[in-house]
Amino acid sequence: MKEKVIKSYLSGLILLLISCTAKKDDVVSPKEDVLIINGSFENDASETYTPQGWSVLGDQDVVKVVSGGYVSKYSFNVSGEQAYITILEQEITNIVDGIYDLEFYFKNSGGQNACYVAIETDDEKRTMTSLCVSDNVWTQSFVRGVEIKGGTCKVVFYTDANAGNWTNIDGLKLESGDHKVSFLKGGDISELTYLESMGAKYFDDGQEKDCIEILKSKGFNIVRLRLYNDPGNPNYSPSNRLPADIQNPEDILSLAQRAKAAGMQIQLTFHYSDYWTNGEKQYKPHEWENLSYENLKSAVYDFTYDFMAKMKAQGTTPEYVSLGNETVGGILYPEGKTDNFKQLAELFNEGYDAVKAISPETQVLIHLDAAGDKYKYDWFFGELNRNGGKYDLIGASYYPYWTGITAGEMREWAEYTIDKFDKDIFIMETGYNWNPVRLNGWEGQLKDNGPYDDVYPSSPQGQKDYLLELFTEIKKEKSGRILGCLYWDPIMIEVPGVGWELGAQNYVGNTTLFDFDGNSLKSFDAFKFNN
Repeated sequence: MKEKVIKSYLSGLILLLISCTAKKDDVVSPKEDVLIINGSFENDASETYTPQGWSVLGDQDVVKVVSGGYVSKYSFNVSGEQAYITILEQEITNIVDGIYDLEFYFKNSGGQNACYVAIETDDEKRTMTSLCVSDNVWTQSFVRGVEIKGGTCKVVFYTDANAGNWTNIDGLKLESGDHKVSFLKGGDISELTYLESMGAKYFDDGQEKDCIEILKSKGFNIVRLRLYNDPGNPNYSPSNRLPADIQNPEDILSLAQRAKAAGMQIQLTFHYSDYWTNGEKQYKPHEWENLSYENLKSAVYDFTYDFMAKMKAQGTTPEYVSLGNETVGGILYPEGKTDNFKQLAELFNEGYDAVKAISPETQVLIHLDAAGDKYKYDWFFGELNRNGGKYDLIGASYYPYWTGITAGEMREWAEYTIDKFDKDIFIMETGYNWNPVRLNGWEGQLKDNGPYDDVYPSSPQGQKDYLLELFTEIKKEKSGRILGCLYWDPIMIEVPGVGWELGAQNYVGNTTLFDFDGNSLKSFDAFKFNN
């Protein structure tokens, strides 16, 4: 035991000597693992115990090193019969500046207000990964892509737990990473202007607040905005099925300003339609219905270029742009259907080139449904590549209900797809019922929660637990190339007269991140304590 401790200190001393003796022009590459002292808690077990190399803050009578670890004989445990807050931390010094990943293993009861592992850098910024429910199964997780400067950082395990909650931690390992990671987490707010105009009110901790203010305070760092050409025009169908002046260019520009003012990034979706589009429905804008194919290509370029220019002019250039929505069947039927992939690729390229003409840094993605469907993605992106289609990222919708797969299975598909196409993936949509039915007692858009139906109930806690598991799997992806996740539709709460379209019902009132009265749900914790 003493030999292991001595080796730990010697490893740290060697790193210190390397960094101190390096010449000014020498490159000291952080390729060797940085040894956390006693990262596997290999000391004798004790009922109340502060592990070698670690500090324990908060309620210390709920901590102990116990028999039964994942990588070793012991693990660190916190558990209590009453509510408690405990922090386990270790300061790591003499680290070569660079990008680092923290790997660890855990077992967790769930139910905590907050429970996460973090790297805290010298500016006291914590990069956190929350722990999902795992019961008695050891689960691997990561805090990925943290830039460490100044030679020091702190490894932290934090838990704000309720009575009966418990967690085991083992195998903490800090090592050099491949690239900096910024976990994107947010949701679609495109209906917000309409909801507010119809009387929607949003509350947090019992206080009415601006919805975007709440989203920001709860951890959102990006919003999705979907753009229609001319929605709500009474003279054309299906445009006339939507409310006027909502989700048109003027409205989206206004929402973009509000989001940017709150410090959030923007994902902009061009529907290239006056109405909602997806894999089954692709309505041309009424102004484009009689255009020749060549003029249609020009219309795509011009509309994209003009709106991107307006976004840039007001200081809200989107960081991410998707061309169409769930475009497995193509866009702008019939010319852009997938039965003519050459034309579809050319239409996508018009949008791509227009985006890049305004903002070369903006990442352009093509978005399909059914994350997990290898055949669909192999076929679609294989054909797109063969026909010269341009894109930077792959967007995917992942719903347990529609896909029938778990977050872990989705992550395995993502690893396969990233390896095959060498593109990062962005989860563009997900959703989970926080109540089994809508306010009127009828089932909503998601009839159930798929493979999680008997795992996490349709409740606020169940919704939170699902999101914690999903975010864990996203961060677990072996190359760290799933960028993050956008929730659908987090803000479309129950408001009299508001539905999917004029005269229709609100089918997502029981999948939002607010309850029927507009109060923020505990599911926001998954966003707040992951970054």
